[in-house]
Amino acid sequence: MEQRIFSQNIVTPHGLVRGEVVVRGEVMLAVEPRDGPSAGAQDWGVDWLIPGLVDIHTDNLEKHYQPRPGALWDAYGAALAHDGQCASAGITTVLDSLSLHGRKEGLDRKEALAPMIAGMDSAQADGALRAEHLLHLRCEVTNPELLTLLEPHADNPRLKLLSVMDHTPGQRQTTNVEALETRMVAAGRSEAEIEEMLARRHAGRDPSVAQSNRRSVVAFAREYGVPICAHDDATLEHVQEAHDDGCVIAEFPVTLEAALKSKAHGMAICMGGPNFVRGGSHSGNLSARECAQHDVLDILASDYVPLSMLRSAFMLIDDMGWTPQKALATVAATPARSLGLNDRGEIAPGQRADLVRVARRSAGWPVPTEVWLKGRRTA
Repeated sequence: MEQRIFSQNIVTPHGLVRGEVVVRGEVMLAVEPRDGPSAGAQDWGVDWLIPGLVDIHTDNLEKHYQPRPGALWDAYGAALAHDGQCASAGITTVLDSLSLHGRKEGLDRKEALAPMIAGMDSAQADGALRAEHLLHLRCEVTNPELLTLLEPHADNPRLKLLSVMDHTPGQRQTTNVEALETRMVAAGRSEAEIEEMLARRHAGRDPSVAQSNRRSVVAFAREYGVPICAHDDATLEHVQEAHDDGCVIAEFPVTLEAALKSKAHGMAICMGGPNFVRGGSHSGNLSARECAQHDVLDILASDYVPLSMLRSAFMLIDDMGWTPQKALATVAATPARSLGLNDRGEIAPGQRADLVRVARRSAGWPVPTEVWLKGRRTA
């Protein structure tokens, strides 16, 4: 079955085109310049036609599995709720990013890991989802149980990304513990609460296993052909290690020095959409906007706000003067290519027909009004 969609603003790899996208089955056949819609074509008018977004890092599934501290939800239902929020934000490929360590707001991530993965596996197998969900496992190298949590998922066909990280207070993201404590005080935390919070962040960690775990994760990635990314690199030494390990993405570098060196080594720089929209990192580290200003911003991930990806891309166009194709590449083509997903991320012949219709609203807000996955409207 052939479908045609007309838009005055089609974002192609070469720029904006006024014309029609021709879809047959699950793929795009052509982008045809036209002044107006042909007979039978859908007319999206001035609304933008962009590729479906590709999100390589989101913690959002955890929020739906535990919607309130201590209150767990059904894993299948959590998958549906998370999926709906992603699809409505224009995200058609999602890497659910699950941590293999610790607790967050009372959620025991070790206990939650298998149910969350199984719930998403089941929902996807049932055809109940509106986006395609892949898997990103976040490997906390100081966790003595890391490999026992990682290895059971080696054969999951959804596993498309691994990251190596160390969130121990005093390392990388929280190098300056005093600054962390200052932020906690500003947030109204008491001295006792701060001590308890830091104790929780240290719990279950063994720094002596960090290097051996990192080597094992790198070996695992090479054995199973899974791309690997560095996380929260702060120093040139961190970046060199990531390069030597074969990391293809530098995820959330915490200093400009690390971002520039990672880029020089050929790694794609990934920053968080919320960081970009808010104008800075919530933890006081490198700003995504500063990366954009130095032209070392390659990928924007939703991190913890699905709508932040689309908002960031249009802010790059409106506020920073980026071309539409360059801005949209940060949330579609570049993340897809970094994972070897060459069948999506662009409005071009032969690409999967993952499409988003975007209306511009008050204050320039881009609002997804239609979302298509593989040539079929899902949201």
